[in-house]
Amino acid sequence: MIPITITNPILPNERIQSLDILRGFALLGILLINIQLFGLPNASFSNPSVMGDLSTSDYFSYYFVNVFGELKFLTIFSILFGAGILLFVNKLNNKELDGSKFHIRRMMCLLLFGMLHACLIWFGDILVAYALVGLIAVLFRKMKDTWKIVLCVVLYLIPMGFFYLAGSFFESMPPEKLKEAMADFSPTPEYLAAEIDLYQKGSWFDIFVKRAQLNINYQIVSFFMLFLWRTTGVMLLGMVLLNNGVLTAVKSKKFYFVMAIIGIGIGTLFGNEGFHRIVESKWDVIYFFKYGYQFNYFGSLFSSLGYIGLIILIYQLKILHFLTKGFEAVGRMAFTNYLCQSIICSIIFYSYGFGMFARYSRAELLLWVLSIWTFQLISSVIWLKYYKMGPFEWLWRYLTYKEKPQFSMNVKYQ
Repeated sequence: MIPITITNPILPNERIQSLDILRGFALLGILLINIQLFGLPNASFSNPSVMGDLSTSDYFSYYFVNVFGELKFLTIFSILFGAGILLFVNKLNNKELDGSKFHIRRMMCLLLFGMLHACLIWFGDILVAYALVGLIAVLFRKMKDTWKIVLCVVLYLIPMGFFYLAGSFFESMPPEKLKEAMADFSPTPEYLAAEIDLYQKGSWFDIFVKRAQLNINYQIVSFFMLFLWRTTGVMLLGMVLLNNGVLTAVKSKKFYFVMAIIGIGIGTLFGNEGFHRIVESKWDVIYFFKYGYQFNYFGSLFSSLGYIGLIILIYQLKILHFLTKGFEAVGRMAFTNYLCQSIICSIIFYSYGFGMFARYSRAELLLWVLSIWTFQLISSVIWLKYYKMGPFEWLWRYLTYKEKPQFSMNVKYQ
């Protein structure tokens, strides 16, 4: 027999199963977006025409990812992160420990992981933003749910103003300055060829330098323009949904059915409209910022809530059990699986791996997504038969509590 300490992982029968399932679903969905940033030139994310005319399969692949994936899974993950903050702090407070103190240390450890991930592996890291926002969101945990919702709405809308101002700023530039500013969105053939050559043939250090440049934009500019406001608001929403039992699957099947239909319906309506407006503008960057992206941004929250309703409904109906069990395993190891996705994609696409950057079409990238999904679903289930948590979860917990948690399944709790 071993003593139960705060470092020991939550026992399987004590976990909130629906949260793990949702977390795994969201983590896998995020790869739909991230693999494009790994495998294709950066500008092609908002302007797919930089790689030439889209084939029919690539057009529908871009449509599918943009309308049904962009921002949706990341929003679910943010909702769950906010709920997790509340659970973490309350659990320790209930044990007469200072939950806020441990939360701060936990976020500082996550910040360190995120900085290492962003600098050494991939510029698109989200852990840095989550760590910083996590330090802010925890301050509002005792606020009444009504006020959390009000604050969520206000914070969520702020980036829409920034997008419009960015588009207006570009629009007011002199032609020479505008051409220079648009280099990252509508690159010249020479610029594009240099980027492809870098990732296909460049050294690790060459890519490290490029990654550092991209981090300035992604980890600093995007944080203050987007993630600080949106992610804080959505985390507060996650706390509200947890407090009201939405995330813990205690609502009726009818509730989740209506939630899925309305959420996905409204979100898809906005996403579809925004996509076609951007296409009609011929991928114009100014229009993208001022109007086009706004539709998908606004509608993504509805889609995310709809996806949550759908997944919990499937869980309640006890159908597709093999899939929900896989999601649950991936969700219990979300930190490890997130970092592993970056490592796998680096090996596939970068020069110090197989150097397959820009060699696959968008449709072919979706096949890679399916392959990685399959691997992570199977490997996560197998891993958790032998270990209580993923290796990075273990390290994160160890650094947070400064005590070694139990790792192997050979150690039994009593």
